[in-house]
Amino acid sequence: MTYSTIIGLLLIGISLAMYSFMGLDYTRFIADKEFVIGITGGAGVGMIIGGFLGWLFKYKAINRKNARIVEEQKLREAEVKAQYAIEQEELEKQKQRDNEGLNPLD
Repeated sequence: MTYSTIIGLLLIGISLAMYSFMGLDYTRFIADKEFVIGITGGAGVGMIIGGFLGWLFKYKAINRKNARIVEEQKLREAEVKAQYAIEQEELEKQKQRDNEGLNPLD
């Protein structure tokens, strides 16, 4: 969103510079329908483009966040599986000791 803001500010600066260097009459702006239509049309197009850019940047950020969450979930699942495998191995060793009569609790 920062790039679109910078571009918008540059365009406003350019338009103000063009306005100040040209000898324009204020009353002509209010009376001309073309000027009012141009302003509203330009603002509408700018809002559409700005909205699309905002959605695009937000969409990319959400996708990155979702990818990070999926990676963390996979890591947690791998840790749980490893812990389960260790516990199962300990249970197998205990069963072997019980079957061989080498149980230290006897």
